[in-house]
Amino acid sequence: MPIVNFYLQKPKAPKPTKDNPNPKPRKEHLIYLQMKYAGEKLVYSFGQHIAPGNWSDKKQRAKSNASTTADNKFYVNDLLDNLERECLRAYNELVKNGTPAPENIRARLQAFMDQDRVKQQEGKTGLFNLIQKFVDNEIPYRGRQRQGNTTRTYKTTLNHLKEFAKKTKTVLDYDSINLDFYNQYVSYLRKQGLNTNSIGRDIKNLKTFMNEAVDMGYTNNLQFKHKKFAVGREDTEAVYLTWDEILKLYRHDFSDNKRLERVRDLFVFGCCVGLRYSDFSRIKPENIIKDGTDYFIKVKTQKTGEVVIIPCNPVVLELFNKYKTENTTLPRSVSSQRFNDYIKEACKIVGEAESKAAGKPVGMLETGRLSTDPDLQLWQCVSSHTARRSMATNYYLEGFPVIDLTKITGHKTESSFLRYIKLSKLDAARRLHVHINKNWSEKLLKIAS
Repeated sequence: MPIVNFYLQKPKAPKPTKDNPNPKPRKEHLIYLQMKYAGEKLVYSFGQHIAPGNWSDKKQRAKSNASTTADNKFYVNDLLDNLERECLRAYNELVKNGTPAPENIRARLQAFMDQDRVKQQEGKTGLFNLIQKFVDNEIPYRGRQRQGNTTRTYKTTLNHLKEFAKKTKTVLDYDSINLDFYNQYVSYLRKQGLNTNSIGRDIKNLKTFMNEAVDMGYTNNLQFKHKKFAVGREDTEAVYLTWDEILKLYRHDFSDNKRLERVRDLFVFGCCVGLRYSDFSRIKPENIIKDGTDYFIKVKTQKTGEVVIIPCNPVVLELFNKYKTENTTLPRSVSSQRFNDYIKEACKIVGEAESKAAGKPVGMLETGRLSTDPDLQLWQCVSSHTARRSMATNYYLEGFPVIDLTKITGHKTESSFLRYIKLSKLDAARRLHVHINKNWSEKLLKIAS
């Protein structure tokens, strides 16, 4: 069981100076906190002095309950009681992960003592105040505002940090962001049910905030740059549709359900151009450019601000022609949530029609496309983002150069593109099989001749 004591430290005799050759020692003594537990010892000074005549060694408290701290904000004995409780609280929480290091308890005590200072700072340049500026899009990125999805993740991180600070009774400021905080915060988020990628997004955002704080001169704390202060990430599974599956969906007769027909057409369009839903759902006539007899789509993407140019295949041209009488280029878009619900509904109908004809579950009713959830049927896995991933994956499997595909998808590197397309091991094996057949056929022909 930890033991907390308080004692006085007699001040050292001040050194004489030219102006004061015979300095008098300070009459008040400094109060120290000492905590012993499991062979460890913590000694902590919190900057409060008291006259020895007003101190009870037996009770380890001020004799006068009316004695106040140097700033006259608190009673000394109340402060000592609170520090003792904070010591024991910190120990009981930290000991769950093993015997806590004295510096970790010291950090909790310092955070407790810094509460007033941090609250005053929060109204000016505090950590939470800075993050709120990111949420409010007051801090531009390379001269332009961040997108709504990005600022929403900032708000989520801010909420997580505030909840963490409240539940752990920790005062968070710039100096709190160290490896000890990292370990506690990651553990806390895991207990809240967040997966590795969600936790990684929080850490990535926190690094963004701290980089800004360093640039602004709010702190010189660089522990967030340590290699152990890592952004966790794990690969996730997602499906794509083959060209055959896309065309079956496109050719299905939805003339009796205009709602699903319009969503289906918009989805197929996305499968052909590889844009995000936020981009392909807002294509207008002015985005269509002509080069000789060929047509292209030129659009500035919302997320990255990059301009991409995409050729129009025959299906895209058919869709443009289908909706040209409505003074628009494509069907009117709906919210992303409704779009996802409707496209699942459309895919399920196509799957049911195809399976009825085949006498068994096929196509959109097939299971096993996700190894993490093999019981899901294909239609259940489809969303607006499946369109973009399908275009990228299909052209990659056809052997189209990755460097050219990234110009269309907007990926900065080949590795990020390959992570994105979610190529299955079977797809990779098929691609290698085609390569082997082609090259070995050529080799055998050369040998034969």
